[in-house]
Amino acid sequence: MSKKGILFVMHELSLGGAERVVTNLANNMDRKKFNVGLCLFKKKGKLLDSLDETVVIYDLKAKRVISSSLSFFKLLVKKQPYIVFSSITHVNLLLAMAIPVLRFFMKDTKFVTREVNIPSIRAKYLKKSKKLDFFYQRFIHNYDFIIAQSNYMKEDIVKSYGVTPDKIKVVSNPLDIISIHQKIDQVETDNLFKDNSKINLVAVGNLRKQKGFDTLLEIISLLDNEYHLNILGDGNQKEFLEQKIKELELQEKVTLHGMNTNPYKYMKAANLVVLSSQYEGFPNVILEANACGKFVVTFQCPGVSEEIIENGVNGYLVENGNIAQFADAIKKYSNYSHDEQKIIATTEKYKASNIVKEYEKIFLGNENE
Repeated sequence: MSKKGILFVMHELSLGGAERVVTNLANNMDRKKFNVGLCLFKKKGKLLDSLDETVVIYDLKAKRVISSSLSFFKLLVKKQPYIVFSSITHVNLLLAMAIPVLRFFMKDTKFVTREVNIPSIRAKYLKKSKKLDFFYQRFIHNYDFIIAQSNYMKEDIVKSYGVTPDKIKVVSNPLDIISIHQKIDQVETDNLFKDNSKINLVAVGNLRKQKGFDTLLEIISLLDNEYHLNILGDGNQKEFLEQKIKELELQEKVTLHGMNTNPYKYMKAANLVVLSSQYEGFPNVILEANACGKFVVTFQCPGVSEEIIENGVNGYLVENGNIAQFADAIKKYSNYSHDEQKIIATTEKYKASNIVKEYEKIFLGNENE
């Protein structure tokens, strides 16, 4: 079988969930079957250093995605990849609108997109997404396949946007367990926290409204002083959260560590990992924490359910928005002696090698094998 060309498309390679997924896929595709390329609207981001040297990078050197759309389309027509794979919302929609025209020039190309969030929920919470949703409803059907990260997400796309179910393939995010363990081994974990005598909780994510860190601060205010919350991440809510920490008088109970390229060392050293999101496309943090052997307490929000959490085994699902119940769960499970190997075992099905095989079957048209 001759090799197929696959071109992944992203705006950049920052430390986001979608960027990690595309990096994992690009690195792990079978090189006997695929020639792998990556089109970046701007070649920047800390994950660039994680790319395998065999991945060919095409840098559009764009200031904005929309202003470089013509350069992007010209690249597609010139390279004629067998698969074009996009996985970030604004790029997904740009490509979706152009697919009917591109098909005249790329008759043998399959266009595949990976949805990064639950579309109708995203549109409900974010003003910008409400506007994008207008285009989503009209153009997302143009793709040959849509990758949903969970059955919940697939059902939402079918119900809310009328996409034919057989166009949507459910594939979980790949988890590079080997890389996670290598990064844990690179750094000593003894002096990461302000006070190791405390019960240290770790939360990881971009500091934006979706992640619910303001709610998490309210939860911490219900706990006594033996608990300390460590938040890893940066974003547009940083100043808001700093102010809320002062208002709730949590300066001695919460530390904002900022963005960190190796959050796994903190997860490994934590007593518990906590997730307070309003909704999630697919909660990579849970899988990563579990790969570190850590139990996760999380809200049962849209996108976080029994599909991922086995209650009492790798985590605990709290009624969405119930901060008192969340605080009680932290008290309960921070005092447990968790079986770390049993927790790690729950991540086996998400191993990058297994997930990449699922993608390869879809790309090659033999997903029923």
